[in-house]
Formats: sequence, C-alpha cells, structure tokens
Amino acid sequence: MKNFFCKNAKFSELTTIKVGGAIERFFQPATKSSLIDLLREEKGPVFILGSGSNTLASDAPFSETVIRTRFGGIECIKRENDKSCLRADAGVIWDDFVRTCVQLGLQGVENLSGIPGTVGAAVVQNIGAYGSEVSESVKEIEVWDREKKEISVLNRDSMQFSYRTSLIKEDIKSQSPYAPNPRFVVLSALFCLSSNNFAPIKYKSISEYLKKPMGSVEKLWDIRNAVLCVRGAKNMLEDPVRYKSKLMADMMPERLKSISLPDTPNPDRASCGSFFTNPVVSPEKAALLPQEAPRFPAQDKKVKLSAAWLIEHAGFKKGYPLQKDPNAKVALSTCHALAITNRGSATSSDVMDLARKIRKAVWDKFEVDLALEPVLIGLEQK
Repeated sequence: MKNFFCKNAKFSELTTIKVGGAIERFFQPATKSSLIDLLREEKGPVFILGSGSNTLASDAPFSETVIRTRFGGIECIKRENDKSCLRADAGVIWDDFVRTCVQLGLQGVENLSGIPGTVGAAVVQNIGAYGSEVSESVKEIEVWDREKKEISVLNRDSMQFSYRTSLIKEDIKSQSPYAPNPRFVVLSALFCLSSNNFAPIKYKSISEYLKKPMGSVEKLWDIRNAVLCVRGAKNMLEDPVRYKSKLMADMMPERLKSISLPDTPNPDRASCGSFFTNPVVSPEKAALLPQEAPRFPAQDKKVKLSAAWLIEHAGFKKGYPLQKDPNAKVALSTCHALAITNRGSATSSDVMDLARKIRKAVWDKFEVDLALEPVLIGLEQK
C-alpha cells in the first residue's frame, strides 16, 4: 500500500472550510480493489474522506488512518423506455454524476446540482436541496463490510434513509468523534432515474429564477443551470481556488475544467456548506414558535423548521460578526446564515465557538436545538 500513501497531508488542504491539522497516515487508493486491499490491512480506526466538503477537523495532528476515495467511473447498467439505472463509483464527483444524468436526459438529481462532494458521501449524507433528496433515486449501495470483511449490497430500505442521514451515517455518529470508524465503506451506488428530459419545478427560488410557476415542467438543463445560479448567488458552491492544490487537482469537477481558476479565494465559500440541519419537531413544538416562522411538512406527521430563520431571529444576521469586526477569523457567510466560514486564518476552535454560541442563542430564544451537519474529527459537538 506504499504506492497510495501520501506524506504531509493536512485537513486544512483537503476540506472546503480549510481547517484542520496534519494527517499522519493518509492514503489515496486509485481503484476499488486497492481500496478493499487497504481496508483489509488496516486494523485500527479508519476515516473515509471524499472531497472534504462536509468535514470539520481538529487542528491537532490526526494519528488514525484517513483514506480518500478518488477512483471513479459511471456505467449505464440498464436502460428501458421510461427508466435507466446508472452505477457510479464512490469517488465520482457528485456534480459530475448530476451533469452526466442531465446530459443523458435522465430526471431525478438535477435539483442536486452543484453540491460539493463525492457520490459515496452523497448517499451517506442523503444530501438534499430544492425539493429533492438523493435517496429518491438510489436503488442500492455496494459497500465493503469491515466487520464481515466482504462486499455487501444494501438496498434502499436497508439504508434507512431519513432527513440528511442514513444507516451508514448513524453508524459513523455512534463512534467516538476522535476516531470515526464506519463499519460500511461505500464502493458504488446504483441509481434508478426516469428517462425524461423534462422535470417539474419543485422549489420557490428556482421558480422565481426561471420566472415560471411552481410545478411547471422545464428542460433538465434549464433546471440545473437555475440551481447552479441560485446556489452561486448564495455562495453555496465550493471555491474553485482549492483545486490549485496538488492534493485536490485530480478531483476538480468537470464544470470547472473549462474556466480559468481565480487567484483569490472567496472567504464566503470557505465553509462546510450548511453547518446546521433544519430542525424536525412535533406539531405541538412548532405551534409555540412565532406565527411568521417558516414551517414545512416532514416525515411521520412532524414539522420541519428553517434553521436559517431561527439563527437570524436569534440575533445572528448574515455576515455576523463582520459588521462589528471586519477582521474576524470566522463568520457567517454574508450570503447565507447557515454557513460558518473561514475568513482566512480560522482554527477549528474558532468555528466551534461560533457554532456553540449560535446553538445556545437559538435554544435560549426558541427552545429548539440545532444539530450540526458536518462530520467532526477530533472535536466534541457540545
């Protein structure tokens, strides 16, 4: 496995928030078989890293093994009149997979355009945006079961998908935050999509951008482009400057390869994406909030709240605390209240201090607990 070992790796160079310490054992297997061989050999805890978009690591050196999945291909398994099945390896960049689906005229993931990360991370996290979740299109997940030491297949029901979580993520969360050690490592995912070059508009902001009514049917490329523009306006696309790093150059999404990369980082994009998930509460709890608080239907007759609204109405406006301290090391994005950003020299402690301050303020005012979305490495949530 020496061929896949990389020296001098740092979480600060591998994560979108650009925070984190040195990694003592960092591997990048180039094929599925080499990943399995490496997992067979590793006896201790292993952390699986995709493109680092949903990860916050401690600044302290990390002594456990980190494996980044960078291999990847997309294969059409079955295509019929109204359905098509595509298999994508875990290391495929998520937006490249979405782009491929749209090019093939396959409906189902277009609203998830522009979300940073890999296919493997997408299914673990059950990513979602603009009215869609990845679990709606997943048919099965091929995994390496580290307990049984064999390849297994988890179907959609076995994955226990729920809002921003899955069986695999819950297993990761059950481990010590100082050594996440998943039982299941994603090797590939099989998606079943509709063979249709058109899709309905599912979200208000996409409707407003396209100037078309909710529910109207539009071309997949138009919806994808609208999603990318809306995400871009909120600075919720990743910063392309990071791909100038030698460690990240080989993971650049296809849509960025034809543009000239900027020289100056965009601090609003140095984030983990949304740092908090939208709380899901009982109808009784939701009824206690101010009437103007946004509410959305959720599973099991529960109510989903807007974390961004709660944060802003607890006193944390977009850009906090840049209005009072322009030199702050860490701040909310100036475009999106859910993103905690590294303004250039933030530490993991700086990020967590602001996260705890926001959580406390939201709890004190609304008695609603905000759950953190990123995977924490060497850090305590409380």
